[in-house]
Amino acid sequence: MDFSGLLIKMIIFMVLLILGYWAARKYYLGREFARSASWLLVNVFLTASIFSSVTGARPDLPPKELWFAFFVFVLLFVLLYACATLVARFDAKETAPQTVLLLATVNTLFVGIPVVQVLCGSEAVFYLGLSCIPFNVILYTYGIWLLKKGHGEKGVRWKDMLTAPLVAAVISLLIFVFNIRLPRVVTELFSTVSGGTVPVSMLVIGATLGSVSLKDAFCNKKLYLLSLIRLIVMPVAVYFLFRLFVSNQVVLLCTVVIAACPAATLCTPVSMQCGYDPQYTSEGIMLTTALSMITLPVLLVVFF
Repeated sequence: MDFSGLLIKMIIFMVLLILGYWAARKYYLGREFARSASWLLVNVFLTASIFSSVTGARPDLPPKELWFAFFVFVLLFVLLYACATLVARFDAKETAPQTVLLLATVNTLFVGIPVVQVLCGSEAVFYLGLSCIPFNVILYTYGIWLLKKGHGEKGVRWKDMLTAPLVAAVISLLIFVFNIRLPRVVTELFSTVSGGTVPVSMLVIGATLGSVSLKDAFCNKKLYLLSLIRLIVMPVAVYFLFRLFVSNQVVLLCTVVIAACPAATLCTPVSMQCGYDPQYTSEGIMLTTALSMITLPVLLVVFF
C-alpha cells in the first residue's frame, strides 16, 4: 500500500483550506461568499459527486458481495450517529446538534475516496461510492432534523428533507440497483462538475474561518476531545467490531477509513443554511483535518 500518496492528498486538502483562510484574511473572500458558495456546494457540486460515484466505471464484483457491503455501510453510519448523539448529550444545548455532525459526518468524498484509491484501487472506490448513499440519506433526514430541533422547531417538513443531495442519493441507488448505463456525455458532466467539490468546499471553510485566529482554532480543548473521539476512538471501535463479521479485507479497510476520516466539510455549509454560527464547525473541521494527516495513516499501518 502506497501511504506516501495518502499523505500527499491530505497535504493538498490543507493547502486549499489555508488558501481560503488567507484570502478571507486579506478580504478577498467574505461571509457572503461563504454563504452563497455553500449553497452552490451543497446543491450543485456535491450532487454531481453523488451521481458520479455510482455512474462511473464499475468493477466486476458479485451482486451478493456488493449488497453485503452496502448493508455494512448503512450499519456503520447508524452506529456513528448513535455514538455521536450519546456524546452530544454532555454538550451545551446550543452546540449539541453541530457536535453530532462533527462526530458522525465524515469526509468520505474528499478524503475517504482519494485514500482508498491510492491504497486499493477501483474496487475500493466503488465501495466508498456506495457509502455515499446512507451518508446523505441520514445527514439530510436525521441530521437536518437535529439542527432544526436545536432552534426550537418540533420537526422537519417533508419538503425540507427533499434536498438535492438526498434526491441524488436515492436516484443513484436506483441507478445502481437496475444497472442503468447513462450516456457518456452525462457521466462526463457529473465527473467534471464534481471535480469542483474539493476546492470549493475548502475555500468555503477557509472563508468562514477568516474572522477566526488560528490560535483560537488550535487551542480549543473541547475540539481536541472531540477529535480524539472522531479520529481514534471511533475507528478503533469500528475495526474490532466489524472484523467479527466482515471477512472481505477491502470492505473492512473501507469501514475503518470512513470511521477515521476527519469531520465532513459539509458540516459548515449545512449548519449555515440552518442558521447556526459556522465558526464552531469550521474550527472542528480544520482541527480534525490537520490531525487526521497523522492519525489516519498510523491507524491504517497498525491495522492493515
